[in-house]
Amino acid sequence: MPSRQGWADCRARDRGSRSFHELAGTKLSQSQMGTNTVLLPETRRSWGRRGIVLLLSMVMFAGWPGVRPGSAATSRRTARVAAAEKAKPSVVSISSEKKAASTSRWPFSNEESQRPRISGMGTGVILDERGYILTNHHVVDKVQGIEVHLIDGTNLPAQLLQYDPQMDLAIIKVNAGRPLPPITIGTSSDLMIGEDVITIGNAFGYENTVSVGIISALKRNVTLADDQVYRNLIQTDACINPGNSGGPLINIDGELIGINVAVRAGAQGIGFALPIDEVKKSAADMLSTRRLAATWHGLVTNEQRDGETRSVVLTEVQSGSPADDAGLKPGDQIIRIGDRAVMNSIDIERGLLDAVPGHPAQIQLRRAGQEQALALDVKPLPRATTEANELIWRLLGLKTVPVSPEYVAAASPKLRGGLYIQSVSPGSPGANALIQRGDILVGMNAGLRNWETIRPDNILFILRQPEVSQAQALQFYIVRRNGIHQGMMSLAEIPASDTISR
Repeated sequence: MPSRQGWADCRARDRGSRSFHELAGTKLSQSQMGTNTVLLPETRRSWGRRGIVLLLSMVMFAGWPGVRPGSAATSRRTARVAAAEKAKPSVVSISSEKKAASTSRWPFSNEESQRPRISGMGTGVILDERGYILTNHHVVDKVQGIEVHLIDGTNLPAQLLQYDPQMDLAIIKVNAGRPLPPITIGTSSDLMIGEDVITIGNAFGYENTVSVGIISALKRNVTLADDQVYRNLIQTDACINPGNSGGPLINIDGELIGINVAVRAGAQGIGFALPIDEVKKSAADMLSTRRLAATWHGLVTNEQRDGETRSVVLTEVQSGSPADDAGLKPGDQIIRIGDRAVMNSIDIERGLLDAVPGHPAQIQLRRAGQEQALALDVKPLPRATTEANELIWRLLGLKTVPVSPEYVAAASPKLRGGLYIQSVSPGSPGANALIQRGDILVGMNAGLRNWETIRPDNILFILRQPEVSQAQALQFYIVRRNGIHQGMMSLAEIPASDTISR
């Protein structure tokens, strides 16, 4: 039998042998670890050195388990990184300046002239390579100078073109002297609670700040003030700070799904964005040829989806319009306008933005599965419409522009359109009836008769009716914040006119 010292040596040798096998990734069963497997000390030390050399060689050749050459860099380039890189060139920082509020009504008082200037900041997204930028209305409201900062460090002065205070959106324009990269527009129709989103913006003046989070909730209604109520907002825990207003909320594919608009004061991780599908309608209207060039085309469209495929289909072709004359029909899918692919309603207006009467734009469409091309020649707004607008402005103090049914569908799917209120003259019957810019006038009634207000001449027709001429007031209906409201307009305040008999 081995001596006591011999047993100690065997145990030591066993421990050394187990340590080596475990290091090499091999475990022996109890039967395999009998006395026959015990190696002599000299042999054991030799195998230990060889095992270590072998293991190091394997690591140097193949890397540690789960790691391959170059895979660290690959794993760091996540979908979030790619999405941010895709969208950032289309995001701009906005700085502005305006005077502090004053209680003085006299514009030439000392108090008025000594009001300090306040610097403002915000964010915007490039919608078109010609320099059209979308932001929040409150970012550029009542400011005296707007400056846009591009990602490459270029600073450009900007002009306010159009705004929609009800949606809190505005279009500004810069002249960069080169094409700017427009953002890729997605959809908010299929958003999922919990999905990853990214914000990019001028947070507290730190330009191009990227923040990530998830969609926390959908269809939130938020009231900031009596005159500013947001509905159907996207709630996110991605950081939205002062300066982020007007900036993009994008999905993991780098597509614009919302415009950041508000943050919950005193809370962390509660921010809100306007859903892009509602933003598209307002942005398309602000970019329309009707509002920017006083021309019209007569196309009324709707965006449709079939799985991942998006298309723009005509839901209406206005009678007697240039689109009607060109031969377009409801149900046509618009594929391209000129060399511009059409993916949404904004692309329709972008494609026709530079169109002028006498120079038809080429429309590529799909009808009954077949592609064909038509020429669409925009025309100046009808003189009758212009005259009607001028008369309505003089009588009621309202400047209106027709909008399609999709603008009022949230209030009622039965509405066939309305008249968007572009301006209200102070002290006019419209102003005294508390009609506001951004309202959509959808109807009027007197006695037992009700009329729709889809075109400006509808208002003139209503004012000529016997029931109205004998009444002291006219009831009207407007869409405001996606709800239908009614009010009364005094007819005694309408000035005498040869056209409207009283």
